[in-house]
Amino acid sequence: MSLVTYSDSDDSVNDDATKQRHSSIPTRRVGLKRKRSLDHEQLSDLPPLPDSFHDLYTSTARVSTQDDPKLHSGRQRQIPHVDGHPSSSETNILTRILADVEAALPPDVRLQSLLKSELGAGLPLHVSLSRTLMLATHQRRSFTDALQTAIGESGVQPFSVTPDDLGWVANDEKNRWFLVVNVKKPTGDELNKLLKVSNRVVYSYGQPPLYTMQEESNPRVAMHTEYPRAGKRSGGKVVSSHYQTDVAKDPSNMYKDMSAHFHVSIAWTLEEPPVDLLHEAAHECVCEDALVHLKSYKYSSVDKSLISKYILKHYWNGFVELLPLWLAPNMVTLLGFFFILADIILLEIFIPDLVGPASPWLYYSFAFGVWMYSTMDNVDGKQARRTGQSSGLGELFDHGIDSLNCTLASLCETAAMGLGSSPKGVFTALIPCLPMFFSTWETYHTHTLYLGYFNGPTEGLIIACSMMIASGYYGPQIWTQPMTDLIDRPEIFGSASVVDVWIPVIFSTFLFIHLPACILNVAKARRAKNLPLAPVFVEWLPILVFTASCTGWLYSPYSTLMRDNRLVLFCLTMSFVFGRMTTKIILAHLTRQPFPLWTIMLFPLIGGAILGNLPRFGLPAVTASVELWYLRAYFVFALVVYFRWAFLVVNSICDYLGINCLTITPKSSAPPSSSSAKKNQKGTEEEKIANGGINSEALNGGFRSKGD
Repeated sequence: MSLVTYSDSDDSVNDDATKQRHSSIPTRRVGLKRKRSLDHEQLSDLPPLPDSFHDLYTSTARVSTQDDPKLHSGRQRQIPHVDGHPSSSETNILTRILADVEAALPPDVRLQSLLKSELGAGLPLHVSLSRTLMLATHQRRSFTDALQTAIGESGVQPFSVTPDDLGWVANDEKNRWFLVVNVKKPTGDELNKLLKVSNRVVYSYGQPPLYTMQEESNPRVAMHTEYPRAGKRSGGKVVSSHYQTDVAKDPSNMYKDMSAHFHVSIAWTLEEPPVDLLHEAAHECVCEDALVHLKSYKYSSVDKSLISKYILKHYWNGFVELLPLWLAPNMVTLLGFFFILADIILLEIFIPDLVGPASPWLYYSFAFGVWMYSTMDNVDGKQARRTGQSSGLGELFDHGIDSLNCTLASLCETAAMGLGSSPKGVFTALIPCLPMFFSTWETYHTHTLYLGYFNGPTEGLIIACSMMIASGYYGPQIWTQPMTDLIDRPEIFGSASVVDVWIPVIFSTFLFIHLPACILNVAKARRAKNLPLAPVFVEWLPILVFTASCTGWLYSPYSTLMRDNRLVLFCLTMSFVFGRMTTKIILAHLTRQPFPLWTIMLFPLIGGAILGNLPRFGLPAVTASVELWYLRAYFVFALVVYFRWAFLVVNSICDYLGINCLTITPKSSAPPSSSSAKKNQKGTEEEKIANGGINSEALNGGFRSKGD
């Protein structure tokens, strides 16, 4: 919306001024339907066109060869024009950006620049508002006066705004799309302050406020529909953000933070552009409306473990003091995971059959690696608080590493017990995925991580490390010996070994203790919000598919994976599949988005289950070579998809929060908007645009920007 009013016409324009103005316009024919010779006008018997015709068709602000602010569709402004032209260097950079975007567009999508007119004149740019205001003629003067007074009394001083990224914005009819430069939130939140002031005036004139949000179900007409931002929206689909609401029901909607929606239009097209041209982080909960929840993020957990409370807490508090303050908390988490990866490498080299026995030091290294992983996993949060680096990214990163570790640390346990690629070995390697998924599901609904009096991350890992140490001292065969050899209570244990009771004990612990506790906590959370419980059980779909496919593939009598000892490769592949599945849930929890019911990485797993059971469908079984190459291809696919997804999501969050992932974000650094602006003040004009520095000012007449 322009904050400058126009008169209907001005018949008192001086004829001499008009002639003088047009004398500076080069002779040029625009928009003729057919070519004419240069002397056609001399040969024609028709009288020449009057000057008023040229006023209407060749001297508007958008097509004039001179930047005359008085000329707008043949009418003269009653209020002086506010200049907002970018500098020549800024225009050149924006022009190059448009050229790059246009080169990537399909041939049928024509991009029209808003930087220059058809006659080559530079055009002013501005921070867009959400729509025009429909004011009666008699209201315009009073509205403008009221708005100028309100902005003048707001105390907002000239400020700088910083470009963020590119995006597409569609009008309400979806018949025109604008290429926009999204604007970051200024240091002093001046744009929201000006919007708040403007909305008070707008609302007093009976107009719906600008940039106010509404739900899809709101009966009001959406005046502004926004495409996802570059790298931060959901893939290929339009994400609607409507800026009108029934303020009478909720006046507070006028004053919400609208920083995610301020932008500068730099081009437009009549053809719908491919949204994924600008948006890489597709359908991964990293749109601006989702990321905004990370700013109010607060970690919540309940740990009832007595060992953690009375023993390990003091160990962790002492250990974190050994870490340097320049070490980022996410790097602490990653270093812990490196201990597990080192164990997997040693396992593959020295005990590839997962049976052994191996040298005692190998089992001790397993115990040390798992213990160091657990230690790093518990001190990363403390390191975040020491260094002032706490954020939602930390929880996502921590949980993502935990998910990757589920099928890897358990491989060490499988080897330590000498189970090999047997049915019990497969169970031991994959069973941690079940409690991990349901704990994540519980966290999604309760927004709190619950750890009971006896939990896997504490007591479970202590038991695992103890068993690895025992394997190093006694050898892995200790787990297949009758328990009465160690504990002389035949009336209790009979002739059973630890391996004999291993599966029943582990599975019953999950089924009758862990799972009911998760369901109970979710039920309480749903009841507190007056929400039904039944729909949440649909969210078990991914883990049911994961479990059924793994079981159907590995335990199939026609599969060669267990027989040929391919469990390590299978678990490495499942590490990425399961990691993607559960980390998406945590991301949805952090960003308050719908529960992710699926991941593309499950499709090859289903395919593998079918491949391993082809004779059940009357088809010949595949050879061991074919099945192995299928698994190898699946591993590569999972690796690429996982890391591409992780890279996009982490980058989007880091960009939005203005933080680093694996290095310390200096405390002295201002938010991106201010830091970029300060740097730009010292740089050249081209550096200003390259680094995102665009100067803008709030003047009496409205929002004004230089070069945006």
